Parts: sequence; C-alpha cells; structure tokens
Amino acid sequence: MAGPYQVTVYTALPGTPLVDMQGRPDGTSAAGHMWYEVSDGKVGNSYGFAPKEHGAASGAGKGYRTDTKAYQSPAFARTMEITEEQYTRLKQYGEAAVDEDWRYFKGEYNGATNSCVDFTWGALKHAGFEIHRPEVVGAEGEVIALQRTGPIERFFDGRLQPARNIKDIQQIVDPMPGSALNSERFKEPSDRSWFQKLISENDLGTPQQRETAQRFREQLGDRLGQLGMSDQQVSSLAAAAAKEQTRFAGQGDVQSFLLSKHCSKVAMCQSFPPLREIDVGSALAQSERSHWSEAVAMARERSKDLAMESGVPSQAQAAQQMDAPVLSRG
Repeated sequence: MAGPYQVTVYTALPGTPLVDMQGRPDGTSAAGHMWYEVSDGKVGNSYGFAPKEHGAASGAGKGYRTDTKAYQSPAFARTMEITEEQYTRLKQYGEAAVDEDWRYFKGEYNGATNSCVDFTWGALKHAGFEIHRPEVVGAEGEVIALQRTGPIERFFDGRLQPARNIKDIQQIVDPMPGSALNSERFKEPSDRSWFQKLISENDLGTPQQRETAQRFREQLGDRLGQLGMSDQQVSSLAAAAAKEQTRFAGQGDVQSFLLSKHCSKVAMCQSFPPLREIDVGSALAQSERSHWSEAVAMARERSKDLAMESGVPSQAQAAQQMDAPVLSRG
C-alpha cells in the first residue's frame, strides 16, 4: 500500500553549492532557487523550472528532476503530509513540465516574471493547497487586512528572490495537521560573494527606491486598505511608485503621493515639476516582483550612465568585470 504521501518545498540562496549528476562539485547557485519534491512513501520525485540554456535570464524553459540532488544544503525546506489527490496533482504538474508539456505552466522562462518561484507556487495552487494570511495592522493599530484562511490567492506568484518566499511557505496550511511528517528545516547560508549577498537581501532596490516605497505606504497604504486593497496590492503599487521615481529621477525625491477622486490614479509630486501620474489599474496588472525587477534594472542603467560620465566604474560594471552572474538560475 502506497503512502504516506508528502511534499517538501525547498528554497536555496545564492551561493548554495551545486553538484553534477555524478556528485562532483559544479560551482554555486547564481540567484538561488525554489522547487518541490513529492514522495509516495517509497519513491521521491523532484520538480523544478529553469532556463534550458544555463545562465540565461530569459528564453525557453524546462522542467528538471535533478534539483534535490544538485542543490546541496538548501537554506529552507518544509515537509508536509498530503492527500493522495494532492500527490497526484503535484506529480502531474511536474511531469508535464519535464516533458515540456505546458498545459499547466508557461514554458517561456523569465527571471522576473516566470521563474522557478512562479512554477512552484503554480504547482501548489494546482494541487489546491490553502494558505493562512494573518491580520495586517497599520502603524496606528488600525486593521488594514483581515485575517483569512483559504486557497492560495490566484494572483499570488511568489516573491522575486527565492529567500523572500520562506514566510509565505510557512503560512501554507498543513493538509494533515498533527502529522509526524510535518516539519521545517533551516540551514545557515553558504559562503556567498558580495554580489550574491546583494541579490538575496530581503530589501529590494536602492536606498532611495526603498524610501520611496515606504513613503508611498505611509501616505496611501491605510487609505488603500480601507478601500479594500490587500497588503500585496499595496506592495505592488509601492513598487510601481519606486519604479516611476527612478524613471523620473531627474525631478528629485518624492515629496508626496495623492490619490485621485475615483482612486484610478496616483499623483507623484517630486522636488521639481511636472507632476507624474501612476495608473492604478495598469500598475496592479503587474506583480510586485516585476515592478521591482524593472526598478532595479533602471537604477543599474542610470548608475552606469552616471559612471561613464564621471569615469568611475559603477557597482553594476564592477559586477560585470568580476563575471558576476545575472538573476537567471531558477
């Protein structure tokens, strides 16, 4: 008789040691990774998603069976006992990707919008997992979002950096509460280069971008929450605001954000005119991860341009000179 059935969701940080299929050292993970493994009590099957061309930031993707063996000492793993139906659906989803059958998941890899993170959350949603979202309280004690438990949100595809998904993974509801198989395992991060540390930090973007996003939340977060927006949606809009400030960085820091009468636009008032507007609907059509990825890319380009004008190498150029990897693995 098969069972008990289980799934383990893994998160590896940049710098995690890799081995090839013969167990020989094969460098380290450039950007970290997220994947899952299912077991019927006898046989385990690992499923992950990455570009076909190793190191590519975008292009054709492929499902892989080798991640649990390849990634040595991942930073976090959560194991849950699951139902036979969940096991079947997780295996169905993973096998389809390995066979390059994209009926359940888009096969075009993009490090910002369709990566290993999206793939793993897609599998969990396909198998019908539920998630617990705690109550979100504002700075003055007001409730912004009510506590809820239910299916993983349709719009939620995870966070850009694999390590930032750990808290969300921990909020998944155990399908078999009290099972002896249910567990979480943490490991200390492997030695990482300064660039790998940079791309695995919990805080995204430049200090100015983070300050802009924080100002957005302070000035409009409560109001948007009262209008029924989730904390995730507010975060997406804050990331969009950081991106727009970077786009128009020549106009200076953001002084204030103003919400239009019908809440369809956000006005961004900077040190110098003109006033810039953010379309709320368009901004929410993109994920928080996508906004941050574009914002960081803009900041890098701006830093590179300024460095070329001054003759001083930017941090992005220094990374290139050191052959630092891009956010491409997983």
